[in-house]
Order: sequence, then C-alpha cells, then structure tokens
Amino acid sequence: MDINRILPLARRIVTQCVRDRRTMGLIIIVPSLVMALLGYFYTTSTSSVITLGVVDQDLGMGPLKLSGFVVDELRLQPNVTVVLLGTEDPDQAIKDKKVDAAVIFGSGFTSGVLTGHQASMEVVSEGTDQMKTALAAKAVGTAAMSAVSKKTQTPNSNASAALMNIESRQVYASGYTTLDLFAPYMLGIIAFVFVFIFTGVTFLRERSFGTFERLLVSPLTRAETIVGYMLGFSVFAIIQSAIILAFAIFVLKVKIAGDIYAVVLLQLLLTVVGVNLGIFCSAFARNELQAVQFIPLLILPQVFLDGMLWPISTLPNYLQVLSYLMPLTYANNALQSIMVRGTGLGAVWTDIAVLLGFAIVMIALSALSLNKQLQQ
Repeated sequence: MDINRILPLARRIVTQCVRDRRTMGLIIIVPSLVMALLGYFYTTSTSSVITLGVVDQDLGMGPLKLSGFVVDELRLQPNVTVVLLGTEDPDQAIKDKKVDAAVIFGSGFTSGVLTGHQASMEVVSEGTDQMKTALAAKAVGTAAMSAVSKKTQTPNSNASAALMNIESRQVYASGYTTLDLFAPYMLGIIAFVFVFIFTGVTFLRERSFGTFERLLVSPLTRAETIVGYMLGFSVFAIIQSAIILAFAIFVLKVKIAGDIYAVVLLQLLLTVVGVNLGIFCSAFARNELQAVQFIPLLILPQVFLDGMLWPISTLPNYLQVLSYLMPLTYANNALQSIMVRGTGLGAVWTDIAVLLGFAIVMIALSALSLNKQLQQ
C-alpha cells in the first residue's frame, strides 16, 4: 500500500466536494439544523398547560365540603386552568375540546374522607395525549392530598393518599398500548420517508442514465412524459404504503378504531405528496448523495414538529407556525383521529383539504421541474 497513490485520490475527492456548492451547503446546513432542533427540545422546558373541567357531585358533610378546597388547590397550580362544568357531560366536553381532562367528585367524597373511608373521585382524560393524561392525574392527586391534609390535620401525605381512591378513565384509546397510540404517526412518517427516497433516487438515476435524451426523440409529448413519470412512481409508492399498512394491522396487530378505508385514503394522499416532492427535489440534486441529504433537511423537521415527540401546543409560536406548514402534521392528526378516536372522514375534512392542497402544489412544482429538465 503506497501512501503516495492514496493521497492524490483523497485530495481529488475533497477538491470535488469543495467545488460542489450544493454538497458543501448540505454538509453544513443539514447537521446544523438537526442539532439546533435537538438542542432546543432537550434544553427547553416543554411544560404543558391543561384545561381541567370539574364536575362537583360532592354533598359535603355538615358545613364542610372538601371538593371545593381541592378545586381551590387546583387553581393555585400555574399549569392548570379550572373550568366548572356543572351538570355538563365531561366526556362530551372533552370530545368538543372545551377541556383537556375532567375530575368528577363523587357524592360521598367529603364523608368518605371524614369517616376514614376511601373517598371516590375520577379523572377523565382524552387519552391520545399521554403527557396531558399524566399531567391531569398528577395535578388532581397533588391538589387532593394538599386539601385533605390541611382540612383533616393529617400532614403525612401517605395518610392523605390512603383516604382517597382516585380512579382514571379515558374517553378514547381505552386498552390501547403505546404502539397503538404511536402507530398513526409511524404509518405517516415511514410511508412518506420511503416514498420520498424511492422517487428521488430512482428519478435521479433516470436522468443520469440519459433517459431524458432518449425521451426527447420519442413521440411522447412533454405533458405525456410528466404524467407517465408520476403514474409510474405512484404505482410502486402505493404498493409500498400498502405493505406498511398491512404489516401494521396483521403482524403488529395495531388497533384501528375507525374505518380502514379512511386510513387507506389518507395514505394515498400522503403518497401523492411524497412522490411529487421526491421528483421536485431531485431537480436540485446532481448525485444520489445530494438526494439522500434532502431527507434530514425536509423530513427530520417534520418528525420533530408533527406532534409525535412533543405536543404542538407546547412549542413556541414560531415553531407552531412551521409545524402547520408541513404535510405530515395534517396527515398524522387525521390518522390519529381515525385510528385512535374512531372518527370518520367528516371530522378530519380540514386535514384532508390541506393535504389535497399540498398534493396539488407538489404536482405543479414537480411538473415544472420535469419540464425544465426536459428542456435542458
């Protein structure tokens, strides 16, 4: 092995990359963007604020009504907004998104505590946001123990906890595993990423192998060429999405509360967006390395900001704006509503309309980029 032959080859590779502005830009920008997002999420507090509904059925005992003191303790917590629901159904209030969770005090709450029996209270959460579910349970438990210890002169928190029986219930996702809750996000992300990679790399090979030159002398018009490419890539993209969905249902046994055909429709819409985004981005890549480097630039920010890792409501306003400019946000929200909440297409028509808008824009951009490449 001769170092004098190795160094010129290494020098040529370095010089080639340095002269390629696109490659150098991606080498510098992509890792900086990813590390900036990771640094923000892991160094910034993402404490969520919840709106907690209260249904007070406590009859009290004599002049004392402990449920009122628990509500007062809840109001003192900075991350809790208390809403008195009165006789309103807490489940319906959660479904209508008036509150994030609700606490129901049983009629014998005060008497149960004062007579040394367990007092009954129930925390109802929406179920799809595990962070808010945990936050609601913690807030109610802390407030209840504080109120009971103050009014019954039991400073021992363990003794206060023994006097209460806090039950929990979820409006949606009852009996769902963590995999079931994350499946809607994973279906959207995996399908979108693989379709984007397949289309971008394959289309780049078409261009590098001289296929465009042969098409120019064929009887095909430019419009026919553009539509043909889109349809051809879409066939394999749809097959890939179908495999992902079938594997999730039949192998992983992922639960789907809603209509399976609605899930298929959303997957198809996301596939159209991914295919045309891949065609469009391939116009800015000269080789497969550059095409692959678009993944962290365009895909990873969507993974971080689509609500899978952190609720969108906990993000700063400028990141929330970015989140709502990304197709995966709408696809994942619609998939979660159908697969976990069991809603129909009518409940997610806004997400579908936005995805259709993304699809139309991507089709137009990919058609323009194809037409430009055919003219070169």
